[in-house]
Amino acid sequence: MARLFFTLRFSLSLLFAYCLLVGVQQHSQAQTYKQLPPAGIEIKSAARQQLASRVKDLSVRGDLLAKSVGEAQQWLPDVQVLIRAVDLALRLDGFYRERQVADANSLLDEAERRLEAVAKGFRGIELLGFDPNKIDSPQTLIGGYRSRIDDSVQPYGIVLPTGFTINAPTSSRMDVWLHGRGDTQTEIAFLTERRTKVGQYAPKDTIVLHPFGRHCNAFKFAGETDVYEVMQHVSQIVDIDSRKIAIRGFSMGGAGCWHLAVHDPGRWFAANPGAGFVDTLVYQGWVDSTPFPMTSTREKLLNWYDVLPWVGNLRHRSTIAYSGEIDKQRQAADRVIQQAGKMDIQLDYVVGEKMGHKIDAASAQTIDRMLEEHASDTNNTRRSHIDFTTYTLRYSKADWFEITGLEEHWRPGRVQAKVSDEDQITITTSGITRLKIDLKKVPREGTNTEFTVTIDGEPIEFQMNTNLGNMMVEFHRADRWKQVDPSNSPLRKQPGLQGPIDDAFCDRFLFVMPSQPAANEVIQKWIEKEIEYAKHRWQTLMRGEVRVVMDKDLTESMIENNHLICFGDFSSNLYLKTIQSSLPFQWNEVDLSVQSDTFDSQNHVLVMCYPNPKNQQKYLVINSGMTFREFSNVSNSRQIAMLPDWAILRTDQQDDGIFAGKVVRDGFFDETWQPAR
Repeated sequence: MARLFFTLRFSLSLLFAYCLLVGVQQHSQAQTYKQLPPAGIEIKSAARQQLASRVKDLSVRGDLLAKSVGEAQQWLPDVQVLIRAVDLALRLDGFYRERQVADANSLLDEAERRLEAVAKGFRGIELLGFDPNKIDSPQTLIGGYRSRIDDSVQPYGIVLPTGFTINAPTSSRMDVWLHGRGDTQTEIAFLTERRTKVGQYAPKDTIVLHPFGRHCNAFKFAGETDVYEVMQHVSQIVDIDSRKIAIRGFSMGGAGCWHLAVHDPGRWFAANPGAGFVDTLVYQGWVDSTPFPMTSTREKLLNWYDVLPWVGNLRHRSTIAYSGEIDKQRQAADRVIQQAGKMDIQLDYVVGEKMGHKIDAASAQTIDRMLEEHASDTNNTRRSHIDFTTYTLRYSKADWFEITGLEEHWRPGRVQAKVSDEDQITITTSGITRLKIDLKKVPREGTNTEFTVTIDGEPIEFQMNTNLGNMMVEFHRADRWKQVDPSNSPLRKQPGLQGPIDDAFCDRFLFVMPSQPAANEVIQKWIEKEIEYAKHRWQTLMRGEVRVVMDKDLTESMIENNHLICFGDFSSNLYLKTIQSSLPFQWNEVDLSVQSDTFDSQNHVLVMCYPNPKNQQKYLVINSGMTFREFSNVSNSRQIAMLPDWAILRTDQQDDGIFAGKVVRDGFFDETWQPAR
């Protein structure tokens, strides 16, 4: 069995040089950019030792119980999430108030209670502490799930409504509430608050889910994945009506709500964003000038999380925006409403009279009443008319169809689809080369499963394979639209494999370490620094644990199940060495080449994402972690993808907290994964 390594074996001399370099850089950056999360306070030595001892003891007890009772995946995360919260605070200097020592002990007390409850057979919502004798008021519970991204245990909160019963005859509506920014609101603070406070809203007959969102990233990147993972987890322990899930939030959570509403409009029966931000340049005051060169490449990348280009997707989705009348963040909803008006889209807008950055009681009641009306609308699901625009195949689905090919990423691709009473599907496209229809989900009269399909005015003949209930049919456009031949699947950008680099860190990934030194010392030092930086950044900012393996220990199973994040050059990393002939770059000890451009290998390094030649359904990433660095710590609106699909960096330039080195060239691959001209 392959051995997983969690530290690099540096020589003493290189380690000393690295530590000196990082120490200087961290000191320099600390004068300019804030630390996120900030450094905590010093707690008493005796308290620290007691907590550390309890963490160790409870961890051992949990592992032993898992071996004895089995089915650990059903209950162990609900125990480990409490232990890990305290462990992270101890390891990462994460205590911010003296009372958090007591909070930490209280969480460990709850972990101990749960271990005893597991031994008695309790699972699911009962293990979390649901009390059937206290249903006369909402109950606040906390839990954990194991993330597929990095196997870390992530926390969440849930509020069960008054009158909730486990065996209710009907499924429950669920509102997903996204929290505001709190730099110190890490695991202990989050779990303590979610355990003791109902929160902003507690609608009747509605479960409210509070995702952690990987702490403080406006529910983008891994924080976005966190929302979907915890929704799936909770639906396994509580009966949720998938047709009645709303996305809501305020401040930073409002920003997250806006982006999830426009990117995934078919998921929610309604969206209720409050305040937040909807773009980068205006919110940051960068319209006239930016603190880094705003190239055409970076302008395109803004289309990932900037909301305004996607507003048309709210056309057929109930949206209730909220702003305080005198809130500076009112500009978010105002700008969306203005953009929607230009497109003849009418959105509901509630404004709190004389309110600043706060939701007033009267507005909250109005919003709750409106959401209840939308939830009771049985026509609010499975739309017969869909109008969906995307800029990236990361966001490709809308109800019963999926866009699976674009003419060019980061330019709009639009599909307008309508189902008539005669079971005729009429589709008009723009900027689209490929699309898929799930005929099983298409709204239709009676039980008829026969459809006719017209795309861009042309009737399309197709055959449907109904084996195992599969009613998916896919079309692509060459000289004309026709059904896809599944046996012909050339390399192309597709949903889940479309770039840019940061996309690889939204799903399961594995760091692959080089077992050999790089071709020259400058490159080697840069690689060593970036490895440690990427691991530390993931742990502190995304509250996870990087999984690591040496190149010589990489297995076929690892290649099959992970995006591979490979550090090193084409000679130092054995895996890169075996696949270099399949990559669109040449890199040796002298030159680094892309298309007709050549750079000297003494001072230049390649970073990129690309389909793994040994598993084209997963990414290969070279020499990069997340691309937004300390510069983004100031504001969540700065947490944007800073590099596209590939880049050439100078390694002899000082890390400025924005880029890992001077970007001398970067770009996107085209739709067939070749460097765009």
